[in-house]
Amino acid sequence: MVQKLWSRAADAIHRVLSKCAFPALMLLAGIFFVQNKAEIADNFAQLGTATAELLILAIAGAMLLSWIMRLDGQRRRTIVIEVGMQNAAQAILIATAVMQDGRIAIPAIIYALVMNIVLLLYVGGYKFTAKKQ
Repeated sequence: MVQKLWSRAADAIHRVLSKCAFPALMLLAGIFFVQNKAEIADNFAQLGTATAELLILAIAGAMLLSWIMRLDGQRRRTIVIEVGMQNAAQAILIATAVMQDGRIAIPAIIYALVMNIVLLLYVGGYKFTAKKQ
């Protein structure tokens, strides 16, 4: 509705928010990381493995489904990245704002850290292979 009524304003808001979303997530994760660094360090091996497995399975599922649906390469990459990123912010928000317990956010923070590493490797791998072709 906003897009229909105020398309210029909606476009301007979209440009600003699209550049702020990822840094805001990283800032939020960083704040909670600093606040809970001892508990994160104590649980990183177990939670890091579990979150990495969850992320890799989600990415593999996204790749498989987008391949089955015969989407082009750009759409496949977009879906893979979106599937990987969307869960962290929601989990951190629910843990901190709704449940008001930073300890519950620890798995989400670890997921956010692992997610960034895995997705950066994914994007870097794509860019590396694209240059060779």
